[in-house]
Amino acid sequence: MKEEVIIRIRELRQKGYSYREIVRICKKSLRDVQKYSQNVNFNWEGQIRYSNLNGVRKKIKPQKKLTPIKARLIAHLLFDGTVISTGFNRIIRYINSSPELIEQFILDVEEIYGLKNPTIEENPERTYMRVSFGSVLAFRDLMTYFNSYSTSKKNIKIPKKIMESKGAIKKEFLKAFFEDEGSITANGRLFGDLKNKNIIYQLKDLLEEFDLKSKICTYSEPTGMMYKLYLPKRKENLENFASLELFEKSRVSKGKNKGKFKQDVLFEAIKSFKKLK
Repeated sequence: MKEEVIIRIRELRQKGYSYREIVRICKKSLRDVQKYSQNVNFNWEGQIRYSNLNGVRKKIKPQKKLTPIKARLIAHLLFDGTVISTGFNRIIRYINSSPELIEQFILDVEEIYGLKNPTIEENPERTYMRVSFGSVLAFRDLMTYFNSYSTSKKNIKIPKKIMESKGAIKKEFLKAFFEDEGSITANGRLFGDLKNKNIIYQLKDLLEEFDLKSKICTYSEPTGMMYKLYLPKRKENLENFASLELFEKSRVSKGKNKGKFKQDVLFEAIKSFKKLK
């Protein structure tokens, strides 16, 4: 067999193509394809593609109702993740610098959908981790909540089934926003930023339901208008925020407090709080 054909067979296998797909593309026998792709490992895209090929009919757990855990999963995908369809791939992916949030996401996907063995990557600088699952059925279910998981899309908003749900569900959704997009300065200023106007105002409404006062301001970036949701620096506001544990598993990703839990930085700010004159 020609060397270029053997290379092609191995490349296709590495990219997650099944033996029968390679047979059809390269017009070679199944025996030859298996022989020359032996010991070839899938790359990370290949793992997702191959799991999708087998995942179309792979069952997921029955999806009976929206729970706090599922709301948390959906929110993390919206704020620091993605749910996309590319060719054969149906990808559910979450990116974060906090190992605790990555671990929680993996457990949540297993709890809600029964999916295991994700692809996990860490960038060379070790500043964040990326975890990916491939599942057509989970993809289809998630798309019933948002038609896009990109907050740069102007037309999306938090669905009624979340906005009108029980307090525990709303709290988990809020928590995911502040864990993913929220920041706290050393002197206790709390805020979070998004491109989506609809969602930022809905989040403000949710904060009001938990007696948290907030304001919204806008600023321009090269990529477009941004909306900043911030909590006025009042001790009772910070204490209420802390009691709700909306920073529970999130760590500071840069600055003097890098690596610290945001919740701990918040407690320090409350402890040293001085009323502004």
